[in-house]
Amino acid sequence: MKKLGMALVTFVFVGSLSLAGQDVANPAPKNSKVGHAKAIRISGKVSDDGTRLVEDTNQRIWIISNVEVMKGYEGQQAVLRGRTEPETNRIQVLSIRGFSTYTANSTDSAFRR
Repeated sequence: MKKLGMALVTFVFVGSLSLAGQDVANPAPKNSKVGHAKAIRISGKVSDDGTRLVEDTNQRIWIISNVEVMKGYEGQQAVLRGRTEPETNRIQVLSIRGFSTYTANSTDSAFRR
C-alpha cells in the first residue's frame, strides 16, 4: 500500500511539473512569424548617411532599421548579417564587417613551387 501511495504522489508531482511549463492562457498562433525571421548575409555598398544598403547582386536597396550599428561604415563596401523584412525592404543588422579584397603577391606560397 505504501508503494502505491508513493507511486501516486510521484506521478502527480511529475505531471504538475510538466504542466507548469506550458502557457495555456496565451498560446502562440501556429503561423505566427514573430521572432522567426531567418538571418541572412548580404554584401553591398552602404549609403553615405548609413541608412541604406545597395545589394551587389541585384541592386536591391535595403533600409537599415538600427542605423547606430553602421557607424564607421558609411560609403564603404560591407557584408551584413541580419534579419530581413522582404515586404518592406528593411533589415535589422546583427553584425557587420568590412569588405576586404585580397591581392596576390608574387612572394605568396601560391606562387612557390
